[in-house]
Amino acid sequence: MGKRFLAVIVFLLLIGPSVVFAAQSQVRISVFNFGTVNLDASGLGATVTNQLINLLGEDASLTMLDRKELESFLSMNDLQQNDQIDNVVNIGTRLGLNVVVVGSVEKKGSVIMVLCKAVQIEQKKAILNARVAAVGESGLVGEMRKLSQQVRNAITEQVLKEKSAEGGGAFSGPLEVTKRSGNRSVQLLWEPPPGAMVAGYEVFRAASEAGPFSMLAQVAKTEYVDETVEKDTSYYYKIRAYNDKGIQSEFSRVVDAKTAVTPNPPVILKTEGHVRSISLLWSPGPGSGDRLRLKGYRLYRAKSEQGPYREVANLQSTNLGDATAAIDRLLKVSHLDKALGDSEEYYYRVTAFNEKDLESEFSRSVKGATLPTVGAVAAEGDMIREIRLSWKPIDSPFIRGYYVYRSVADKENFVRIKRVDAPSAVDRKIEHADRDGLADMTRYRYRITAVEETETETSPSAEASAVTRGKPPVPEEFKASGGLVKRVDLSWKASNAAEVEGYKLYGAKEKEGELLLLKTLPGRQTDRYSDNSRGYDKLEDGAAYRYRLTSYNRVDVESEAAPAVTVRTKPRPEKISGLQGESAKAKAVPLRWLPNPEKDIAQYHLFRAEEGGDFERIAKPRDAAYLDQGLKDNTIYRYRLQAEDKDGLVGDFSEAISVRTKARPAIPVGAAGGITEGKTVLTWKAAVEPDIANYTIYEKKLFGNEKIATVREVSFSEPAPPKGKVKIYVITVTDRDGLESDPAPEISITGP
Repeated sequence: MGKRFLAVIVFLLLIGPSVVFAAQSQVRISVFNFGTVNLDASGLGATVTNQLINLLGEDASLTMLDRKELESFLSMNDLQQNDQIDNVVNIGTRLGLNVVVVGSVEKKGSVIMVLCKAVQIEQKKAILNARVAAVGESGLVGEMRKLSQQVRNAITEQVLKEKSAEGGGAFSGPLEVTKRSGNRSVQLLWEPPPGAMVAGYEVFRAASEAGPFSMLAQVAKTEYVDETVEKDTSYYYKIRAYNDKGIQSEFSRVVDAKTAVTPNPPVILKTEGHVRSISLLWSPGPGSGDRLRLKGYRLYRAKSEQGPYREVANLQSTNLGDATAAIDRLLKVSHLDKALGDSEEYYYRVTAFNEKDLESEFSRSVKGATLPTVGAVAAEGDMIREIRLSWKPIDSPFIRGYYVYRSVADKENFVRIKRVDAPSAVDRKIEHADRDGLADMTRYRYRITAVEETETETSPSAEASAVTRGKPPVPEEFKASGGLVKRVDLSWKASNAAEVEGYKLYGAKEKEGELLLLKTLPGRQTDRYSDNSRGYDKLEDGAAYRYRLTSYNRVDVESEAAPAVTVRTKPRPEKISGLQGESAKAKAVPLRWLPNPEKDIAQYHLFRAEEGGDFERIAKPRDAAYLDQGLKDNTIYRYRLQAEDKDGLVGDFSEAISVRTKARPAIPVGAAGGITEGKTVLTWKAAVEPDIANYTIYEKKLFGNEKIATVREVSFSEPAPPKGKVKIYVITVTDRDGLESDPAPEISITGP
């Protein structure tokens, strides 16, 4: 006999009360029949099953699925109870459960053994594996109580804690669930839970209002079409939402729907945009087998393709303009959706309904858009009693013309002054010159509307304005201050003319350069500006710059230019001359140069380079002399200078000079040694340098040479080393500047 396991399915619901669940903290549980392993255990499977059902049912936090509902669901869906995880999870998910426990019963002699496994549906894993044994049926009652407690503990530890860690707690479910029944389908629509961030929805269905409900689908949109229904059959539906953490909402209310023959959905042929309205044209759907007379159409509208769609028109013979016409004989139906906004987009669906008010499914959605307001309106002023208007025409065959509205600047009311016919081509601007009764030095405001043949107007365009006025006055007392570091300060007298909005400064390098706009300076009271750059580049040193200044008014008309001014920026210090350096100095080079003629020299920059190397700055002397020390012997160094003034301007480099430092004395030559009369005697030739100070004798030791004597003569003696001992000597020569030569070849002396 094959094993049959009891499946206890537990699904933690974080939702409020619904048809199936008692409270958001409850766990829904169901018990399957226990299987028996051998013949001796016959009848014990039902005993264990019933005892577990009764014991677990005592826990108020657990809601037990009715056994009749379970068996009805399994039979209707051709499902079997077994211990396969995939099968258990499938059944539990479809029933809206959470955890499954499977087990078997075996009897050997008087010992009854029960195997039990609990499977959490959401995690698809076992949360309990237990084995209990009892002696006889009298001992089985106590063991079953212990086993039921283990099941409760597993639910508490594994399921409830996980949901609590997720920030559990249900949120309200979907609202306004509506249905639309068809011959072979049921369409459901609903509103999302208010204020919730929803990731998707689960749709459940049952054959009766009491259930059991099984999951049909998971969807992202707020609608679902059930196409797995039978003809002329009643169904019950409910829906819940879930967020991105897997937390589920409460269930919606249960809605019932019965399949019935309905008209086929209409076919929307087109939409056309009008002024604050959209016209739609559709035709009836092909025959659906509905023998009832077509009564009318319902038009639905939404702001997005996903919805929600709201009914905006119920169209029957009486409101289609012909009370005697048979609506089901019309091949095309049109409707104008009015009272909309300008430049608005909408999505439409249409349904048909018969004389019993049975409504078809939605047609496919179609987008429509109302016409926009007039755009790109511009007004050009600064003309004598004339303002020129231009705007972009609306691309629509329904627009017949445009109305021009005008208001004086200090008046709020706009008055229609002109109708301009729509042009034949819409790729060019429409232009109109307003010369009707304009005054001098007056600002006028304009708005444009578009009009259809029915005289329906769009909302007014954005406002455009212009002033009837000439050029503003020329700026006075325009001056420039030169001799500044990379900067020119400009000033002028602020204008007293009220129409002046600001000033425009033009500039060029040198007198012959083209004057280009440097800066627009808003504000009539502006009276100065500091020019210090050209884009990312600063002004040059010692360069001449020329400037002109104009004023401008509200419509950007400029005055004649004030007389041009030309100034120079401060020049850099002159190139240093007279740089000299003394050669043959020990480890140093004395330098001097002629002071710069500028009176504000702050310091000099001295650069040095070894022969073949790059220059590096080594000092910033303030006087015209410097002693460069710590140098290498017998090395050629190159030097050059720059002068810097108190404003940080640095002049060009001086001419470079080369200087060689003093060389060290040559290595002593002719060095020799021997033992005479018990003494070591060393001799060498006199150095050729004229400024020799002394000679130094070193004894070579393990860790280096040890100085043993300094002499002025060309010989040295000391007691000979003991018999067989070896001493090694080296000799150097030192000049009066302390420069010491390299050592002469080693002299080895062995004791006699």
